[in-house]
Amino acid sequence: MSKLVPPITLVNIQVWVKPRLGVPGKYDVVTEPVDPVITNEDTIINYQIVDTDGYPIIFKGMTVKPKENGQLSKETISLDGKLLTFIDANTVKMTLNITLHFEDKDGIAFSHDPQVQNDPER
Repeated sequence: MSKLVPPITLVNIQVWVKPRLGVPGKYDVVTEPVDPVITNEDTIINYQIVDTDGYPIIFKGMTVKPKENGQLSKETISLDGKLLTFIDANTVKMTLNITLHFEDKDGIAFSHDPQVQNDPER
């Protein structure tokens, strides 16, 4: 007998990056949702840069704490650098502290620290 496999859940998180007024080389980052709550197993999480005020800003990677969490796959960055995607196994209730790494056209690196809340449905 075959068992029906449920469809994959995708959580798309929009990212706005704006230059900080009066502070050259510094940026403000806003994500929506701010702290997503993941309830389904094997959820695809996608961070998408949607607005940069015209500045060429891309993802350079991510780190996570706790580092050894058994929940998140290695991230993948799209060819244009505007999407950062990974899979959350979501098998343990926990908070994952994500650090998103960015870079602007001048090579200035900066980061933003959102959280992902794992809350598996049981």
